[in-house]
Amino acid sequence: MNNVSKIKTLYAYEDGDTITPRMGVQIASGHGLQQFYNAETHNVTNTDFSTYHATLFPQPYSSKAGAVVEPAAGGQWYFNNIADNAGILDANGVVKQTFSDRFEITTVQLNGKTFPALTIKANLVNSTNMISTDIYIYYVGQYGGKQFTCEQCIPVQSVVGDAYMLMVSVTGASGLGDEVLSDDNDYILYTAALQMMSTGTNINAAVISFEHFNNGVWSPVTNNTGVTEVNAANGTLKIYEAAVNGSELFRAKAVYNGKTWYKVLNPTDEHDPYYIVDGCSIDGDMVKRGDTVTWNPKVFKRHNGMNEEDEDVTASEGWTFTYSLVAQKTGAVITDFNQNGITFERLSAHGGIATRIQATRS
Repeated sequence: MNNVSKIKTLYAYEDGDTITPRMGVQIASGHGLQQFYNAETHNVTNTDFSTYHATLFPQPYSSKAGAVVEPAAGGQWYFNNIADNAGILDANGVVKQTFSDRFEITTVQLNGKTFPALTIKANLVNSTNMISTDIYIYYVGQYGGKQFTCEQCIPVQSVVGDAYMLMVSVTGASGLGDEVLSDDNDYILYTAALQMMSTGTNINAAVISFEHFNNGVWSPVTNNTGVTEVNAANGTLKIYEAAVNGSELFRAKAVYNGKTWYKVLNPTDEHDPYYIVDGCSIDGDMVKRGDTVTWNPKVFKRHNGMNEEDEDVTASEGWTFTYSLVAQKTGAVITDFNQNGITFERLSAHGGIATRIQATRS
């Protein structure tokens, strides 16, 4: 029996950007993109970008090519709004003076490709920039003549008292924040830690574990050399190709003082001979108010040298499709509606929904 899976995560979005491929993140292990700050001083408690620089790079993924693809030259980065006055680069591709205190332009080498990248070198929240809502960094680029928009949320929160967050950093064999297994990325290493947001310190007494979503349920991940290697003491999970069938859902779990926190993870494998085109009615992963999502998935066989513009590729026949819905906020399996009931309101309530499509053929 053949099995292949595809996961598409959808989010509610008020004002309607359309295509949002993945954004890669490179930052020191144990640190994330959050800007939690003291309400009175606006001093950031976690993460201090002046000490731990973060590098963002677009990761547009082509299902037909079976790989992350390299954007065309000339893309633009935006701060909080896709508008001319929010563009970070000038006409020459240089960081504008307005943003030069916080950002630098660079590139990232990954899987034999070069990606445009933006380094955050200073805190985005301070006594001068007293931002109190989540910050969004956008990259608008093109691939094959098609425009796409990558989005990265940087959570911003005023912290008072003992508030906690489960933070998971990602490092591949390539050394970058890449959740795609490929010829140049033999494993994905997830490092989880429960952090006190007011100080940015790890809670070492928290019990960290990992779970895998399969057949509609979450099951504990066991230590299996060369497949899934778990180190509970260090809060790490290393995933190899053998553990990922197309695209999978895992989650980190932290338990402390009788409370539980989750973080959903989505590794993808480029080596599989078959892949799913999900046929989702929504381009990208942003669902506007009033939209209802529909699906029309098909399975294709990946051919060497095939690219996204190939038109002679026909769908593989004989597959049946099953769907599982998982809430991004908690990792809980959703059963009160199915894949045809995904709306803006339901996405808002669940903090986003990951839809896992599994194709099976005898």
